[in-house]
Amino acid sequence: MLSKRVQTGPAAPTRPAKMRTPTLVLTGLLLLLLASGRADDKHGETESATEKSPRDAREEVEEAPKNEKGSEIREDNNVMVLHGNNFARALNQTAFLLVEFYAPWCGHCKQLEPVFAEAADKLKKDGPGVALAKVDATDEKELAEEFAVSSFPVLKLFVHGDRKNPIDFTGKRTVTGIIQWMKRRSGPGATVLANASSAASFVDAHNITVVGFFKSLESDAAKEFSEVVMDITDTEFAITTSPEVFQEYELKSDTVVLFKKFDNGRVDYALPDDSKLDKSNLTNFIQENSLDLIIPFTKETGDKIFSSSIRLHCLLFINSTVESHTALVDQVRTVAKAYKGKMLFITIDLSGDVSFVLEFFGVSAADVPTARIISMDTGKKFKLDTADLSADLPPFCQKVLDGTAKPYYRSQDVPEDWNKEPVKVLVGKNFESVALDPAKNVFVEFYAPWCGHCKDLAPIWDQLGQKYAGHDDIIIAKMDSTANELEAVTINGFPTLKYFPAGGKEAVEYSGNRDLETLSKFLDNGGVLPKEDDDEDDDDEAKEGESLETAANTTSDKDEL
Repeated sequence: MLSKRVQTGPAAPTRPAKMRTPTLVLTGLLLLLLASGRADDKHGETESATEKSPRDAREEVEEAPKNEKGSEIREDNNVMVLHGNNFARALNQTAFLLVEFYAPWCGHCKQLEPVFAEAADKLKKDGPGVALAKVDATDEKELAEEFAVSSFPVLKLFVHGDRKNPIDFTGKRTVTGIIQWMKRRSGPGATVLANASSAASFVDAHNITVVGFFKSLESDAAKEFSEVVMDITDTEFAITTSPEVFQEYELKSDTVVLFKKFDNGRVDYALPDDSKLDKSNLTNFIQENSLDLIIPFTKETGDKIFSSSIRLHCLLFINSTVESHTALVDQVRTVAKAYKGKMLFITIDLSGDVSFVLEFFGVSAADVPTARIISMDTGKKFKLDTADLSADLPPFCQKVLDGTAKPYYRSQDVPEDWNKEPVKVLVGKNFESVALDPAKNVFVEFYAPWCGHCKDLAPIWDQLGQKYAGHDDIIIAKMDSTANELEAVTINGFPTLKYFPAGGKEAVEYSGNRDLETLSKFLDNGGVLPKEDDDEDDDDEAKEGESLETAANTTSDKDEL
């Protein structure tokens, strides 16, 4: 029984910067991919000016050497350096120009810089007409305002000199991702299939192909299809209006067909009676059917797995060097087929570098072969304990789908010296007995070892522990939330600070400044920030907002992976 009321809903927003992710599960698995060489793929991530103080940001900009800015265009590692005086010239002389709006102090911008330069070099070698450029948005404020740059980095494509309608970059921030996206945008898009012979050759040439069969290329559905072609750059597309090709593939109405050299070989996406094509539905159709029934977890498949609309994932932990394990995967294929569209089936191969995944799911080499199911929406994990995986997997999957399976939560063993230091060490196994003790007021930091903000807080948290070490009714504690999980406590970011009051009162999430003085006032005031601190924070926020507007226009605070 829990002796204190614990919030189980989403945590309240906090003022200090915090690492936030859709789920902590996703963070953990992405770390594996980053460790496998994908650190340059920060797709969609931007950095706010609060990563560096507004004053530091302005000083850095002010101290930077100023070059005379004429209309000429210089290059930095094959990337055009643009500003207000040469921006129009660059647009007029380059048919397809991808521009990065960056801040010199931005961590994500620094990570993107060598990737962007390498992509620029390779595109330049392919010939004129396609190029990459960059704008220091902290210095070129008018350009940043014109193109509504609200975070860093922002990438926008300008086509044939049109500065009124730039296209937001939607590809992967890798060398290959940038090149694929630019070639797709600057090229013809879908290949036009004029006859049955060209169609057969196209389908045979690729592992996966998507062909749009339309009566007219001017139809709304064909135009929507062409937009999907531009967004999915790692798949080969074709389009046809040829009656001969329609007949060859036994089609009578507008249809999109995905051909693949595995599974059943072909999947049709039939348009509804009104012939309207929904781009989102078609994108999901292509993504889901491009995956094998059982998907090996690699850096190549990771993006498609994480972006899938299917949020239940069944992980099969195997060792591909063991013949019985590979045979088991073949047996599970029938299960995967039965649950297609409801659950993804993914193999985690111990012969590869998957130690982080094993740790994350609490699986040892001795446990293999085994299975785990995870909900990417809730982060809940389900464990299958059985000696006969092929027989027990189907009912296990069904229980998870029905909502009758009980999730499991990881915990480290309780350290022998957990109570030795002023800051007590909590794990899943001792959390309730310590944090939910009705006679104690317990202030807990939920942290991740790799979190930069957590590292910054560590010495302050130690000082807080020392300050209250002599208080019998106050405990300062910490818990590694990457290795310990709690059913009744929701952690939406790192670090999260929660105060568990004595007497069974509801837990409070701390939302003040993370300095020793403010933290102490919070504790001395019984888990409530004094009103004057709230007012001061509001004033600070207003001042910071003015600085941010001047320095950079930003949207979110993130710690880097």
